Amino acid sequence: MSCLFQAEPFMNGTSSVYIEQMYDAWRKDPTSVHASWNAYFQNVERGLPPGQAYSAPPRGLPSVQGTAAAQLPLQSVDEHLKVQLLIRSYQTRGHNIADLDPLGINCVDLTDTTPPELEPSFYGLTEAHMDREYLLPMSTHIGGAHKSLKLREIISRLKKIYCSHTGVEYMHLTNYEQLEWVRQRFEEPRAAELTHEQKKTLFKRLIRSTKFEEFLSKKWPSEKRFGLEGCEVLIPAVKQVIDASSAAGVDSIVIGMPHRGRLNILANVCRQPLPKILTQFSTLEPADEGSGDVKYHLGVSIERLNRVSQRKVKVAVVANPSHLEAADPVVLGKVRAESFYGGDKNGDRSMALLLHGDAAFCGQGIVMETFNLNDLPAYTTRGTIHIVVNNQIGFTTDPRCSRSSPYCTDIGRAVGCPIFHVNGDQPEAVMHVCNVAADWRRTFKKDVIIDLVCYRRYGHNELDEPMFTQPLMYQRIKNTTQLLGAYQKQILAEGVANEQYVKDEVTKYNALLEDAYDAAQKVTYVRHRDWLDSPWDDFFKTRDPLKIPASGVSKEKIHHIIDKFSSVPSDFNLHRGLERVLKGRQQMLKDNNLDWAVGEALAFGSLLLEGTHVRLSGQDVERGTFAHRHHVLHDQKVDQKTYNPLNDLSEKQAQYTVCNSSLSEYAILGFELGYSLVDPNSLVIWEAQFGDFANNAQCIIDQFVSSGQSKWIRQTGLVMTLPHGYEGMGPEHTSARLERFLQMCNEDDEIDLKRVAFGPTFEAQQLHDTNWIVANCTTPANYFHLLRRQITLPFRKPLIIMSPKSLLRHPLARSPIEDFLTGTRFKRVIPENGSAVNSPDQVERKVYYELFAARKYLNLESKIALCRIEQISPFPYDMIEKECAKFKAAELIWAQEEHKNMGAWGFVHPRFQCLLEKEGRLLKYAGRLPAAAAATGNKFTHYAEQKDILMQALNVGKSDLAGFKS
Repeated sequence: MSCLFQAEPFMNGTSSVYIEQMYDAWRKDPTSVHASWNAYFQNVERGLPPGQAYSAPPRGLPSVQGTAAAQLPLQSVDEHLKVQLLIRSYQTRGHNIADLDPLGINCVDLTDTTPPELEPSFYGLTEAHMDREYLLPMSTHIGGAHKSLKLREIISRLKKIYCSHTGVEYMHLTNYEQLEWVRQRFEEPRAAELTHEQKKTLFKRLIRSTKFEEFLSKKWPSEKRFGLEGCEVLIPAVKQVIDASSAAGVDSIVIGMPHRGRLNILANVCRQPLPKILTQFSTLEPADEGSGDVKYHLGVSIERLNRVSQRKVKVAVVANPSHLEAADPVVLGKVRAESFYGGDKNGDRSMALLLHGDAAFCGQGIVMETFNLNDLPAYTTRGTIHIVVNNQIGFTTDPRCSRSSPYCTDIGRAVGCPIFHVNGDQPEAVMHVCNVAADWRRTFKKDVIIDLVCYRRYGHNELDEPMFTQPLMYQRIKNTTQLLGAYQKQILAEGVANEQYVKDEVTKYNALLEDAYDAAQKVTYVRHRDWLDSPWDDFFKTRDPLKIPASGVSKEKIHHIIDKFSSVPSDFNLHRGLERVLKGRQQMLKDNNLDWAVGEALAFGSLLLEGTHVRLSGQDVERGTFAHRHHVLHDQKVDQKTYNPLNDLSEKQAQYTVCNSSLSEYAILGFELGYSLVDPNSLVIWEAQFGDFANNAQCIIDQFVSSGQSKWIRQTGLVMTLPHGYEGMGPEHTSARLERFLQMCNEDDEIDLKRVAFGPTFEAQQLHDTNWIVANCTTPANYFHLLRRQITLPFRKPLIIMSPKSLLRHPLARSPIEDFLTGTRFKRVIPENGSAVNSPDQVERKVYYELFAARKYLNLESKIALCRIEQISPFPYDMIEKECAKFKAAELIWAQEEHKNMGAWGFVHPRFQCLLEKEGRLLKYAGRLPAAAAATGNKFTHYAEQKDILMQALNVGKSDLAGFKS
């Protein structure tokens, strides 16, 4: 092609995709392209180099017969090609000069240049060519029924389509059908026009959007509310997306958004009763427990009749913290779960709608992590509609200082999203792009972005002074006409409505607001439960909150699950190494000695047989990071043929979803959290590849998992399994930071023993009151019961498990079948069952097996008792008191692998002392010294530290353990 470009200056590298499209069309049908292209491609096929294949034909060629332009004299082929390239340049770069800023001061594209290829002179086209008529290429629809247009008209139509109030970015799409679809939706004449009724609906929605904010500003002028002034068109935009989607069959829309405009969305999109919103501005005592949250973080779920589609649609706005984009993956997880439970495999009935700020959209990494889930089989939601509320500023930071890309939406180009930039003060253009976006999502089940370019009439919030940092911008804003007034003038001038209609509609909504205000003044309390975004209507009605059923299962069920878990179909070509693994599972059953992988499979399998859906997600979870799980087996001879034994237990079982995730923690944990919110009768697990990787998802842990119920009255049974243990692997891959999870527990470290009764309901009450459960199991059976307890509990709590690594195959970390049977349950504490009477060591997980072996090596079984605390929080006060009472004269030692400023020591020490202080007893510490890094990277140091822990815990010298190897 380079020869061609050198020979013909009107062509350049940007035309290569266009030429490829023409070539593909020519190969299918040579008559479908212009005669000049036909001749060119014929020469190329004969072997001529591109530079020689083209030769300009003589001017004045006869017209092509059978076209609308049969009597029009055709111009030279090179002029024809130049016009085609000019058209393509507008399709590709027209958005760069579109009139998008309502203020008229900024170029939304930071490059702020006019692409030279948009000028006719770039191709040698002059005023003399303007009134000549040219055949339109097959790659445009601007002509409508006309096959040819004068160049002046061609340019006029292209400017109106691509350079007025809408900028269309779509030529980066690699799918020709999608590209042609977008082109047609914008280029066909009159495509964006609204009927009079549609304009009236738009106007009424603008009244609601605008007058709502004015009302709040008048009643509470000094309250933060993060109003929508400057982007009032957002409400009609969101409602138009809902209308179009509902008409296409969508009956559930989950919205994620930041704080700006949230109250308006709740009032005028969700139709949350206005008095409930207005009482959030009052200082009223809550009627229910929990911290609650500020009004512009709240969510809601409401089902109502859509007046346009005449279909019921459920609209949920997910509660959101101040971390602007954190709710994005949560929304997608909810939508995915709704699709799963509703059998909606194609995403026809459930949809995600995400609202973003411009600075956050390009600045927050979670946006890219969430985008990356688009087409992943186990995570796709079949397309999300994104609306960027682009007020051209991030708090006080200008776009030139907050992004390196021309547009804040350029991230969408990486995943093949069409991007529609639109001027927020041109509401009819906004309605058009909303219709196109909804139709795109319905047609292709892919993401789409609407860049709603607007402004922020006030500062970051209503108390902020923007003139400090953007003085010129805000001088312009003060002189900018409000959108409602401008559109009112337009519809009056067009005869769509008269003055009386306008007055009546404004009066009607203002009266509605005043009535709601009067009702709100009579309210004496607020209820957090009015703001549930994920209600479980029937879950709690028949359950006793202080009764925890046993979690064991029958021997027959255990045998059945293990038989299935250790076999494959006869025609499946299993890896030789896995044949040994499956035989090993059968042997464990015979030996009555089950390991961790089998214990987990029994928990999953038994729940599946009981009808409980199980979903396990995370990096490499199908095989397991430590090659212990093997829940998805791969045929060694047939590509992509797999077998999942736990999905082949019974025809009536629930589905087991186990899925390797993308290399993301933040988005995947958020996604699984959202998934867990939809149905409480499901076990949803996120497993970190190594426990310390959870800190990449710290925002989800802090803002949603640990505090979500307190803030938003929203329960979740999400399980997080975090591989944790000191095995000489260095500062990373060692610690899941147990201490951080314990620090965020809401349990008091001091209890009044005189007022607390350690009775039969103590455990259930603790679990009911806690914000989450933190456990550190030492046996496969206890792990089994812990997982099953998540479903047998009469409520839902997040569960944080410090899961094992080396214990997965430790010969002592096994359980007999009897520990799984009907009537058995989770053990919060596993006491010493031996003959020791002198010195109990309170220990957790892996270090127990090392202490057990060292105690045996030293023949100290009769002198030292080892007690395992399996559930660290809620702290098992009742059982610890009972164990300490067994050894009233003994020295009490807490042994842990972690450093003293890490692990459970800081959590358990004051709680032990609360129990022991009346007897004047103390709890001693055995473990590593305080440190900055979680672990050493030196193996010699690691082994020396491990041995030192054993020496401290067993009260022996270095020489006593000289020959001991753990």
